[in-house]
Amino acid sequence: MSKCPVAHDYNPLDPETVLDPYPVFRRLREEGPVFYLPELDHYIVTRFDDIEKILLDRETWSAANASSPLNPVCEEAQAILAAGYRRVPTLNNADPPRHAPMRRSVLSVMSPRRLKALEPTLRTYAEDLVRGFIDEPEIDFVDRLAFPFPGYAAFSLLGFPDADTETLKEWSANRILFTYGRLSEADQVNVAREIVDFWQYVEAHVAARSANPEDDVTSDLILLSRSKPEQLNEFDIVNMVYSMALAGHETTCNTIGSGVRALLENRSEWLELVEQPDLIPNAVEEILRYDGPVLNHRRLAKVDTQVGGVDVPAGANVMMCLASAAHDPAHFSDPDTFDIHRADADLHLSFGKGPHLCLGAPLGRLEVQIVLELLTALTPKMEIVPDQSFDYSPNALFRGLRHLMVAPGGLS
Repeated sequence: MSKCPVAHDYNPLDPETVLDPYPVFRRLREEGPVFYLPELDHYIVTRFDDIEKILLDRETWSAANASSPLNPVCEEAQAILAAGYRRVPTLNNADPPRHAPMRRSVLSVMSPRRLKALEPTLRTYAEDLVRGFIDEPEIDFVDRLAFPFPGYAAFSLLGFPDADTETLKEWSANRILFTYGRLSEADQVNVAREIVDFWQYVEAHVAARSANPEDDVTSDLILLSRSKPEQLNEFDIVNMVYSMALAGHETTCNTIGSGVRALLENRSEWLELVEQPDLIPNAVEEILRYDGPVLNHRRLAKVDTQVGGVDVPAGANVMMCLASAAHDPAHFSDPDTFDIHRADADLHLSFGKGPHLCLGAPLGRLEVQIVLELLTALTPKMEIVPDQSFDYSPNALFRGLRHLMVAPGGLS
């Protein structure tokens, strides 16, 4: 057992760390597997083995803090939320016995059959987006494809109208900053109002589908609740649809943006995909490992325990650095190299592991694969615009590239 070091020199919201966290994670892994960050009141865990054990052990660890704001919320914003936002633990932050029936419910409606039925629609939508910019000299790839496509997929699955997509994505992005970033009090108040609007939007959507079910996941959940009322009720459905609306697109948007950046910056890898599209499935896994969409995830210690030989008291918040685990040399050889041939790329933890393994993983993989298939076929000469500045969402949990300038047909 070792004494837990205290780190005052690590700030996950520092602009340089947000831009490129991997050198920081490398240093932290080398200095010690676990350390305490008093500014956030979290124990930081950096190595693959320790993180994997936490994810698999629900006797010791609770998910209750997974969706809690990382920084204090001002009183006015709290009052707004208390008056109009009724949320109880759901998929991301529920423990037994509540978690299992909700997970079973989503698994039953997010079936392979539904994904297979959705795939042609997704391909058509994504191809239309690509053909819409294929002849332009330069585009913002995030704005034109990485951002709109996952939102369309997630919201179509839930049955939200296409006309609401931009508003829903803006609400989701702001909710992430509210929960995992550091907003001013004025911004907290504004986003709290958006959260209430989002919640009430979902309530109205579930009520509408309850009255007139259609062919979407929301309606499937309602029909399931009628046949198995002991498993879930309408309030559970509102919680679940709200959570799926938040989580169903942000990580895929991040994966597509970061993945295309990695491929275009590693030109030989991109050209290999163009020549050998059968490499795309493994390239998707390497993208998820190399620069995945989730930097960190959290757990709460239910009992006194140890992580990496370090004492962690009951009630302590733990931040698991998933991006650090993906670059842990104890698990991945030459981890800082982007290699679409990597045999063990799929061992990453980007979708979590164990009882909270991401239910949207199959859809996310499918969307990224569709994008790479279309780009390599329709824009094989795509190049990244040189000398651009990159900008990532300033939050501690999700790694999201805000802009990526590319030349679809190649630079002249």
